[in-house]
Amino acid sequence: MKNILIVIGHPSWEHSVANKGIVKAISGLDNKIVFSNIKTLYPDGNINIEAEQQKLLDADVVVFQFPIQWFGAPSIMHKYMEDVLTYGFAYGPSGSKLKEKHFIASFTTGAPEAAYSRTGIEGYTMDELIPPIASTPVYCGLKWDGYVCSYGMVNAANEACESHALRLIEKIKNL
Repeated sequence: MKNILIVIGHPSWEHSVANKGIVKAISGLDNKIVFSNIKTLYPDGNINIEAEQQKLLDADVVVFQFPIQWFGAPSIMHKYMEDVLTYGFAYGPSGSKLKEKHFIASFTTGAPEAAYSRTGIEGYTMDELIPPIASTPVYCGLKWDGYVCSYGMVNAANEACESHALRLIEKIKNL
């Protein structure tokens, strides 16, 4: 299997059920997976940019794992992108360090799938909400390989977390 980096961007990691369950399920599947939990590694918000960039350089596949909040990735995930995916490293004339690596977004929602429709409470489908997340890897030269989403995961059972983990690993294997 390829070298996989999973960047975890959950703002309330200590209270997470679904994302924590997914990470736990994934961690037992392959030993080439490196986890970078932004909340636990950098509780003061000061991300070690060089260390995180090195993790990206070492990876063949980059996965962002997070809960959907306010129709997109939470602010902690955006902070990671702003601090780590810098000009000259991830984009710009000399910023091609991530070129040709694979990228998958892996996320959960609290609301059920039916909420993500034109007539649902969210008012948009997930495919309509995801373009800002999909644009980031493309802008950085990564290959956008889509997303894995699990809906209605507020109090997710172990089986739902394991199912998400298996779908994500299968997607990675098929790259």
